[in-house]
Amino acid sequence: MITNCIAKAKLVFNKKLKTYKLVCAFNVHETTQQFHKSVYKFPVQKKCDFVSGDINAETLPQDLQRVLQTASQALRTTNIVLVD
Repeated sequence: MITNCIAKAKLVFNKKLKTYKLVCAFNVHETTQQFHKSVYKFPVQKKCDFVSGDINAETLPQDLQRVLQTASQALRTTNIVLVD
């Protein structure tokens, strides 16, 4: 496994379905800080390296662990960092 490549990941909330998606990408750039908070610019989901299916909001903690393992295998990296 490649361990030196860091993938950034974020959770995207769908208001209509009340579900989440995990979006992972390697080419994420940190932009200006707003209100003392780092803001990351992700590419559109079509160009991201990994996009999960819908994750139910009620079972998010359990499903997130499973999806992170799947993303780790698909991206062949052990460094996935969740950002806001």
